[in-house]
Amino acid sequence: EMTVVALEAPCGSYSVTGVGYAPAGSFLKDGREIEPLDEPALFELLRAGYLCNDAALKQETDSWMIEGDPTEGALIVAAMKSGMNTGDEKKKMPRTDEIPFESENQFMATLHHNHHERGYIYVKGAPEKVLSFCSGELHCNAKTGEHKHIDKPFWEKKTKDLASGGLRVLALAVKYIPTRHEILEFRDVEKGFLFLGLAGMIDPPRDEAIKAVGLCKDAGIRVKMITGDHLLTAKAVAEQIGIRGEKIVSGRELEGMEVKELQALDRDADIYARVSPGHKLKLVQALQANGEIVAMTGDGVNDAPALKQADIGIAMGITGTEVAKEASAMVLTDDNFASIERAIEEGRTVFSNLQKTILFILPTNGGECLLIISAILLGTVLPVLPLQILWINLITTVALAITLAFEPVEDGVMKRPPRRPDAPLIDLSLVRRIALVSSVMAAG
Repeated sequence: EMTVVALEAPCGSYSVTGVGYAPAGSFLKDGREIEPLDEPALFELLRAGYLCNDAALKQETDSWMIEGDPTEGALIVAAMKSGMNTGDEKKKMPRTDEIPFESENQFMATLHHNHHERGYIYVKGAPEKVLSFCSGELHCNAKTGEHKHIDKPFWEKKTKDLASGGLRVLALAVKYIPTRHEILEFRDVEKGFLFLGLAGMIDPPRDEAIKAVGLCKDAGIRVKMITGDHLLTAKAVAEQIGIRGEKIVSGRELEGMEVKELQALDRDADIYARVSPGHKLKLVQALQANGEIVAMTGDGVNDAPALKQADIGIAMGITGTEVAKEASAMVLTDDNFASIERAIEEGRTVFSNLQKTILFILPTNGGECLLIISAILLGTVLPVLPLQILWINLITTVALAITLAFEPVEDGVMKRPPRRPDAPLIDLSLVRRIALVSSVMAAG
C-alpha cells in the first residue's frame, strides 16, 4: 500500500505518519507536529496532489480501498490526513480538462477553474520533467500568490536524497491563468509553472517477495526490475529485495538501441529505471533473441505489447487493466510476486511427477514386450495372454501410477538449474534406466 511519508515544500521538509490507505496520521516539521492547513505552501502542495488525480479512496467495512493507481491514491490519503475538506475543494475548483498520464510524457496535467473564472493548471510527474516546466517556485505565503526564482539544483539534490532512501518521488507544480481557458494542450504546460514541491512515498517490499526473489536466484532464474521510477529509487528498492547489479540502465540510454545492442546489455543489467512500455517490448525481444524464456509482468494498457510478446505474460488481477489481462497468459489474483515463484515450483513438481509416472509405466510395457519377443524368437508358448497383459496395464497404469501424479514437492526442487528449452521429455539417462528395468522384469 503506497504511502506518502515525506514532503518537501518551499517552506521546509515535512514527514507524514500513518501507514496504508487509512486517512489517519499527522504532519511533523523539525520533529514537531504541525497543522498543515496553517501553512499555505504545504496546503497548496497537498491540494495539487488531490486535484491532479484520477484515483478515489473508499471505505469498505473496516478497511480503506483505493480505486485506481496506488501512487495517486497515496496523494489523496495525504491530503485527507491534513484535514482538508476534499469535497469542498472539488466543488470550488472543478476540473474542466486534462492531459492524462503517459509513460512517454512522464507527467499528468489538469485544468481547473474557480468561481471567479480564474484558471489553474496543476501538473504532477517525474521531478526532472516537472522542473523543466518551472520558472519559479511558490513563496511560503502562498495565499498572496507570491513566488520567487526557482533553485533547480537545490530541488534536484532533494530529489536524489529522497530517491536514494528508496522513496518514489513525484513533483507538483501550478500555473495560474488570469482568464477562462477551456482546453488544455501540451503547449500550455511547457513553461510558466511555479514549483510546489516533492512528495516521497514508499511501498515497502513484502517479506514473501524478498524470499521469492532469493528462491528464484537459487533456481537459476534471473529477476529483472523494470520501473518508471528514479534511478536511485530503483537501486534502493532493488537492493531491498535482493536484486543487486553494478549497472543501472535508464530509459534514455535505451532510446535508439537496436535489439542486437540490447542483447549484449541484457546479459549484464538487471535494473532498468525511467523506462517506457515501448522499452519493455524491446527488452523482451532482446532476451528472447539470447535464447531466454521470458515471463513479463505488467498492469497497464501500454504493457500489452510486451505481455503479448513474452513467452508468459503475467497481468495483475487487482490493479491490472482488462487489456493487460487479455494480452496475458496468466493473471495474478493477489498481485503478489511470490505467487509467480510458487507457480514455478508447482510447474517443476508437475514435470517431475510426469517423468516419474512415465518411468514407472514404460518399464512394465517394455518388460512385457521383451518377454513376448523372446518367446517368439525361442518358439515357445506365450508366457502371458492378452487378457493378462491388459490386467497388468490396468493395475500399473491406472491404480498405481496415478498416485505418482500427487507426489508432494521434493526438497530442493527450487535449487535445480532450469531445463534447456529444447531438452526432450525423456533424456538418455531415462532411456537407459527404462531399458535396464525392462530387462530385469522380462528376465524375472
